Amino acid sequence: MKKIIFALAMMLLSSSGWAASEQYTNAMKGLLQKMGDAKSPEAYQAAANGFERIANNEKSEWLPAYYASFCYIMQAMSIQDKDKVDGIVDHAETLLETASTIQSNDEILCLQSLCKSARINVNPMARGMKYGPQAAELIAKAKTMNPNNPRVYYLEGQSKFYTPEAFGGGKDKAKVLFEKAVETYAAFKPSNELMPVWGAEQAKEMLEACNK
Repeated sequence: MKKIIFALAMMLLSSSGWAASEQYTNAMKGLLQKMGDAKSPEAYQAAANGFERIANNEKSEWLPAYYASFCYIMQAMSIQDKDKVDGIVDHAETLLETASTIQSNDEILCLQSLCKSARINVNPMARGMKYGPQAAELIAKAKTMNPNNPRVYYLEGQSKFYTPEAFGGGKDKAKVLFEKAVETYAAFKPSNELMPVWGAEQAKEMLEACNK
């Protein structure tokens, strides 16, 4: 009888864990769809709110904080009032710090680099010299950690594209990186359905821009 009770208890614990995992996955998938459909700062804010709620409940998962940060970065890059950008990026970076305490990886480094780019966009001439090298250093670390991550080459290509030739940038140098990004995206297989896949279409668009 004791063995039967123990077995039933283990089955209940297992099913409870499965249900929680399924609930988490479904909630994340819904928000990823919402994030993918976002076209405005307000829409990105709504998706970020959802990811933050999950992050507050799922303390052992790094992806909710990661995606909340991504939403805030996209919001910072699309908002008209540039005076608000630094505050938004500050919050995005705090979320990435939270994510990195759970798991340190190349995807988080890519977003940390993108945070620097968002700050540069406020005033490229005034901020490029400060944040450009910081962004490049983070991408270099991400590439060392995982040279098969296509977002590494996409973000590196973006940096080169918007950097004047006199400072080591330009379309020719960016084109090589976007070609590598497109090639790497084609071969890239995420480890599960919730892992980051963003940037593939943008890399193709940027490659086309380099050919014009």
